[in-house]
Amino acid sequence: MSLSDLVDQWYGAATSSTSSVSVIAPPEGTTPGINFTLVQAPSFSDVPAVSQFTEDITWLAARGVTDGYPDGTFRPLEPIHRDAMAAFLYRAAGMPEFTPPAKSPFLDVSSTAAFYKEITWLSSTGITTGYGDGTFRPLGSVNRDAMAAFLYRMTKTPYCQRSPSESRTFTDNPANAQFHDEIAWMACNEISTGWPDGTYKPDEPVHRDAMAAFLKRWSHTPGYETLK
Repeated sequence: MSLSDLVDQWYGAATSSTSSVSVIAPPEGTTPGINFTLVQAPSFSDVPAVSQFTEDITWLAARGVTDGYPDGTFRPLEPIHRDAMAAFLYRAAGMPEFTPPAKSPFLDVSSTAAFYKEITWLSSTGITTGYGDGTFRPLGSVNRDAMAAFLYRMTKTPYCQRSPSESRTFTDNPANAQFHDEIAWMACNEISTGWPDGTYKPDEPVHRDAMAAFLKRWSHTPGYETLK
């Protein structure tokens, strides 16, 4: 059982925001067991106990990918900004060792920006190159097509385990679309199921609650574990 599995098990069964439990990971072969304590992540005042994405948002908080806003909210229906997306992806990758550059690679991201380290890490990996004018536009919304591209690039060996006949397709993802392959990969691995009308709506912004769902589903795709 992996640490991730234990986190899933505990947070799925936890009953309060202050609960904690000591867990013993049994030894495997010559690897000693590990004793550690899991503490239930705080809940958000604007995320009900039961909703479409409650489990996904809780999962995200359990891993420290998000701690919400200082006022105790998550703001699930707000579009996710590009700087916050960088932070989410950096944390989802296990917060790898990285020293941010003294000079920013983007004209509109200063070295004192809130997510400077995360944004410059994302740039250093080639996951984002920013815009043609040299900007990153940190407070701009992340559209659904760009989000697909970010996750695709984050995955070291992106592929689909299903045959083309078994894979979902979206009516608004033509073969000549800029991010056709990335969106098709999302569909094939069921990271996104699209909308009831069979569309993906690539130009619409990603809401924070949907982003939580995308990240949780992404964690089960081939290639995700190589990030750790």
